Amino acid sequence: MKRRADTDSLTERQKLIGLGKRSISKSYYPELKKRLDELEHFRAMLDRVSDAILVVDADTGKILDASGSTKAMLGCSPEQLNGQLFSAILPEHISRYAANLFKSPIDHMSLETDFCCPHCQESPNVPVEMSLRIVEHRDGRRAVIVARDISERKSNEEALRKSHDELEIRVRERTRELDRANRAKTEFLSIVSHELRTPLTSVLGFAKIIRKKLLETIFPAIPLKTDGKILREMDRTSKNIDIIVSEGERLTTLINDVLDLAKLEADKVEYRMERINPEIFITHSMEATSSLFDESGLTLIADIEPGLPHVMADQDRLIQVMVNLLSNSVKFTETGTITCRARLVGDHLRVSVTDTGMGIPKELRSAIFDKFTQAQESLADRPKGTGLGLPISRNIIEGHRGHIWVESSIGKGSKFIFTLPVIT
Repeated sequence: MKRRADTDSLTERQKLIGLGKRSISKSYYPELKKRLDELEHFRAMLDRVSDAILVVDADTGKILDASGSTKAMLGCSPEQLNGQLFSAILPEHISRYAANLFKSPIDHMSLETDFCCPHCQESPNVPVEMSLRIVEHRDGRRAVIVARDISERKSNEEALRKSHDELEIRVRERTRELDRANRAKTEFLSIVSHELRTPLTSVLGFAKIIRKKLLETIFPAIPLKTDGKILREMDRTSKNIDIIVSEGERLTTLINDVLDLAKLEADKVEYRMERINPEIFITHSMEATSSLFDESGLTLIADIEPGLPHVMADQDRLIQVMVNLLSNSVKFTETGTITCRARLVGDHLRVSVTDTGMGIPKELRSAIFDKFTQAQESLADRPKGTGLGLPISRNIIEGHRGHIWVESSIGKGSKFIFTLPVIT
């Protein structure tokens, strides 16, 4: 049996060196030389790869072989590394845990770390991406480690991080500058508006007094048979004063809107929050704008779901929002209907004002909530307005933890919608 085993063992050895069933003779040497040449050629090719390749005894942690770009990466030759502990080429804070790498139940792992030459204390650490695989060998367990130099990638990442940090600093500085400019603008608008409103109130007041005196005292005292030219001048004067009053009131509204928006943007508005029934503020809003519908001939339809839960809000401010939305719908609708609808959707009140007007172009649907912007910005005959109603409405709704937006189709009309959280 022993002889049979020796024969089998010899056969395996013969196969390894490529002799087949031939006996070991002089032919062994050319074959062995050929195999050694192949191994040297393979080793030479291996040393030219850009990665460092280490074979480590997984039980002792010693480096058994080093090839690849080990010398270029670490600055020491493979001969200097052979026999060294693998932990010696790792940073101190990681080397103490090196043995755990070989005891892990996972036979393959990847991680990023640093390598350093154990013989060159002053050499800088080299960042590497390391792949480790445990393999079984007849002499024991081996760890095959392939490490790639990622210095360039790390350098690029650091440069990118610095660039990102610098950009973030510049953005913060720019944001602070914009905030300061915005506060200065708000304060300026507030001061100017106050200064304008005082003399405007006097102008408007005296214009109304003059109109009243003309209509009640002066014009009635003029004989009916007066020259036609004088009568025409009287009519023109009356119309001119009406224009002064009308434009004065419009300018007053603009100043009030500017002041209102300035306060809202500066968070200086104090909401009188109370528990209110949605039906009440919606009904009040429709009553406040009823004269607009009478003058325009448009039909106002109310569709309010009964039994809506209450909301915590400032009723006067919500009426202001509703009046803005309803009056806007009247301005931009020539014929048809305007529908005011209120529904409970989830835990939010959803209120919408839908018209059958000209609609809003897609590119303006978000811009109309900006200051001094109107849906028909490009039309010469667009309705008069300050362009502040929707920005004010948005600030009020957002101040109530709600959301407001518009849905529209050109030629079919628009629907302005806002939501408010209900009291549960």
